[in-house]
Amino acid sequence: MRLAVLLLTGLLATPVLAAQHPVPSGGQWLIEPSDHSGKVELTVRYGEGHYSSNWGRDIPFSELVGLSRADMEGPGTNVHFKIARSAGTLSCQGWFESGKGSGHFTYEPNPQFVAELSKRGINAPTEWEQFQMTMAGVGLELVDELQKQGYNRPTAGQLARMATHGVDLAYLQDLGSRGYKLQDTERLVRMRDHGVDRDFIEALNSAGYKDLSAEELVRMRDHGVDPEFIASLDSAGYKNLDTENLVRLRDHGVDGDYIMDMKDEGYAPTNPEELVESRDHGVDPSYIRSLKAVGYDKLSLGELRRARDHGVTRGFVERVKSHGYGTPSINEVIRLRDRGLD
Repeated sequence: MRLAVLLLTGLLATPVLAAQHPVPSGGQWLIEPSDHSGKVELTVRYGEGHYSSNWGRDIPFSELVGLSRADMEGPGTNVHFKIARSAGTLSCQGWFESGKGSGHFTYEPNPQFVAELSKRGINAPTEWEQFQMTMAGVGLELVDELQKQGYNRPTAGQLARMATHGVDLAYLQDLGSRGYKLQDTERLVRMRDHGVDRDFIEALNSAGYKDLSAEELVRMRDHGVDPEFIASLDSAGYKNLDTENLVRLRDHGVDGDYIMDMKDEGYAPTNPEELVESRDHGVDPSYIRSLKAVGYDKLSLGELRRARDHGVTRGFVERVKSHGYGTPSINEVIRLRDRGLD
């Protein structure tokens, strides 16, 4: 189910100034059942050509003013209802049958909303910005919550940007309750855009990573450091690593599988940086086994990395032996390789 605002084709297709973007007077709506109790799944379509857009999210049934459950779930009936929000209202008409409905709407901006923004020291939004705020349900409660949490006073454009990026009252309050009061609305948008939400934060808390900074949360999310990755390192013996080490291991492909495979070959360094360097130099279990097969089964990770860097392979070692060199040290093999022995 869609739980966040879909980034819309019309919003992203052609960069235009908000003031130039045509505001639809109406469009189509579609409502279907939601998996979340007390909610319905609302999809709205509006605009034409480059400005054609779809907007969808789960909303509380209570927002459908004038629509009853009986109307929704009956055998079929014409309906009239409103989705009334601080910034504007969608007046809807259409047809419902067995919990699903569709129809058309007209849009009407709320001039009182603009007046209330002015009272709070916020400039008047453009018509398009006000429509964006209407669609996302951005209201005065969000503005007041920003002030309560000590954020810089936003512009109407910043409020519209929050609206289109899914930063709503619930998201703001949840972050605030966890101690994330970021002062700047752009940092809120960045966290939301990078997928830092309640579930991600709570999952990291459960993995033992609590009270992380906003930047640490974004960085871990961006680099794919999640509880599953942390658990894979824990099971391989690397516990309680700091966030920078976690990110570095993830970026360099050192995961639980690689670590366990290296352990099986007899390599379990206490410092995971040894594994990062080995991974970067192409030293993996298959390479280790290939050298063990020709008599080099007690090499250090440093020696393995050096051999790999100089192009020492099982095939080359076999050729060295075929030239009558016996079983030279790995350093001698490297020297022969550097001298171009074929």
